[in-house]
Amino acid sequence: YVPRHPTLDHRIPPRKIKPSRPYRIAVMLSVVRAIPRALAAGLNSQACTAMVRPAFANHVQTRTSMTHATECLTLAAAEAIIEKAIGSGRDKNLKPLCVVVLDSGGTVIASKREDGASFMRFDVAMAKAYGCLALGISMRSLRDGGSNPTGPWGTWGPQFVNSVVSISHGKIAPVPGGILIKSLDKVHNIGAVGVSGDTSDNDEQCALAGVEATGLASDPCWRVGV
Repeated sequence: YVPRHPTLDHRIPPRKIKPSRPYRIAVMLSVVRAIPRALAAGLNSQACTAMVRPAFANHVQTRTSMTHATECLTLAAAEAIIEKAIGSGRDKNLKPLCVVVLDSGGTVIASKREDGASFMRFDVAMAKAYGCLALGISMRSLRDGGSNPTGPWGTWGPQFVNSVVSISHGKIAPVPGGILIKSLDKVHNIGAVGVSGDTSDNDEQCALAGVEATGLASDPCWRVGV
């Protein structure tokens, strides 16, 4: 806008300055040149989406961007994990269980608490699953690493575990029963499941049974006794 005269401000309306013709032409050319690049990026994104195996289409959704495709856990998969985990507990005649499934951002997708399970079992199962996503490891790995002097944190293991629990304001439970859910290529973490109600080892076995029943993956080194 052109500055107004201080004494005639109420009489002179503002006057807009139009962009020059060369400037308008340059803007139009930049837009035209960007169209092929945008189309190429869209085709590459579609190609990445097609690489996801259709056999697990009901368990994993693929979100695409201009650079890559990411997988996300579906509600159907979370419910299937919960049902199989609880079913495994009933087959073994375990105590009533609570199962919580989180997505990669730590948000609850689904949860279920059996009749007879205490009301705090949800919080414990949530803390197990939350710790997996927060640290990128299973809770068994955290527990064993913190108690083993030859582990990844050496003699500082107990201090590290205590620090992690303190930093998270008690949101992490460093005991077995929480495992990660891996992407189809077993590279990315797309969620986590936490189980509480029986012993920690039994909770972990039910969690593994739930994940494996859906055809999804978890790191086999987290199996009990391995």
